[in-house]
Amino acid sequence: MKATTSRQFPSLAAWSVKLIGTILIVSSLVDYLILLVPPNLLNRAWQLNVTSQLVDRGIVPMVGMGLVLIGFWMDTVTSGGTQKPTKPFVDLRFWIAILASLLGLLYLLLFPLHLNNTRIARSEALSQINQQATQAETQLETQLGSNQFQQQVEQRKTLLRNQFSSVIDNEEQLNQLLAREDLPQQVKDILEESKTNPQALDQFLEQQADNLPTQLLTQIRERKQELEQQAKTRSLKSSLQTGISSLLLAIGYIGIGWTGLKTVGILGGGRRKPSAG
Repeated sequence: MKATTSRQFPSLAAWSVKLIGTILIVSSLVDYLILLVPPNLLNRAWQLNVTSQLVDRGIVPMVGMGLVLIGFWMDTVTSGGTQKPTKPFVDLRFWIAILASLLGLLYLLLFPLHLNNTRIARSEALSQINQQATQAETQLETQLGSNQFQQQVEQRKTLLRNQFSSVIDNEEQLNQLLAREDLPQQVKDILEESKTNPQALDQFLEQQADNLPTQLLTQIRERKQELEQQAKTRSLKSSLQTGISSLLLAIGYIGIGWTGLKTVGILGGGRRKPSAG
């Protein structure tokens, strides 16, 4: 009774491991099919999204295959290697090997496809950023030449002149303002100079108004460079993360497929037929 029970536990464990592995494989394949529906093969954004998700989920069926193969190994150990050979087409390991080979081919093809898609997507993103920056510069030039913009600048100059003048006339407020650490040194110098030279404030405001177009243009170009750098970094991360992971998955699946086909005797060096003696 004890001997029978001791043989049943390893058999049950092997069966459970193979069942769990099979469930992982089947659920992953169903997940893949759902992910591909509805197909939009000509849409590059769809290709990028599907490729990334396929790669992110690619390890699950590999784990399932590993569990199934471990289950067969446990059966072999339990039986002492006396299992009767079966035809490859009725051996689950054969179909595991075929599926692994197909997935290996899939991930091998996804590797260059994803690299090419990320390259094209980066080029399109950079082109769009450049187009938006050009439009912004054109709009800025139009605004700078408009009477409304000039009026706004004059209103701003008048407001600042009145504010600074009121501070300069009040010694206490002026000293408090000069004591502030967050006040730019250039403004402090203008306030100090305005005590003895009233024209210094007007010259400063005129200079700021003259520099305003250059400052606005610089902001647009700096924003353009920032967006370009973000697009390049995002593309590089996607290429490295998804591309390398896809290549590693391809190597893993092809290895499982080759080993499985060799084990069931499809490839050379597989299991041998029992000798007649």
